[in-house]
Amino acid sequence: MNLVALIEWAEGYNRRGVYSPIGVAFHWVMAALMVFQLGYGWYLGWLPAGGDKHLGYQTHAEVGLAIMLVGSLRFLWSNQIGGPDNVDERSFSGRASAVLQAWFYVSFFALPLSGWVMWSTLPGDLPLSIAGVVPFPNLPFDQLSETLQHRLMRGAELVHFWVVWMTALAIPGHAGAAVLHYVVKRDRVLPSMLDLNGPDQPGVLGSGPGTGSAA
Repeated sequence: MNLVALIEWAEGYNRRGVYSPIGVAFHWVMAALMVFQLGYGWYLGWLPAGGDKHLGYQTHAEVGLAIMLVGSLRFLWSNQIGGPDNVDERSFSGRASAVLQAWFYVSFFALPLSGWVMWSTLPGDLPLSIAGVVPFPNLPFDQLSETLQHRLMRGAELVHFWVVWMTALAIPGHAGAAVLHYVVKRDRVLPSMLDLNGPDQPGVLGSGPGTGSAA
């Protein structure tokens, strides 16, 4: 299957009012990685200083780099394939969803990059890799003065701290909004991320021929 055929295949799902399996996979993989990172990072913060904590932060950084890679692929995919039109983009919920989506993309890059800066200022020779597979170089901060390294560490740590907390608040807000759409508004926002077959009710956008409007 070439790229054009793949895009057309994915657009077919959108026309039925649901996300494509690739879009669904990107969403849930990124969600799982982000929740893991937040929980694991919190756990590492409570560990006493030592070898286990240093190795733990190495794993934390490598998962973060994987998030940045998958987030980049998701961004490229979403630029080619838009989601189904289940929410009015001009409504409050549509605008709030767009803001949250933009913030998540900011976190996909801000957290790994700030973590990369922090790791590169730490003493030691533990290497980094993307998900423990693809080697990833440290920034050449060892050539800088200790004072400048300390400033870089503190600046990156501050960015990391605030992005973590804002993302930790955004995730339940995002999940709560999806549940609100499903329970109160009874629309297809949540099912569109779960149902890979598409609607088959009369009058629903994307319904099969003869079952209702397919405009």
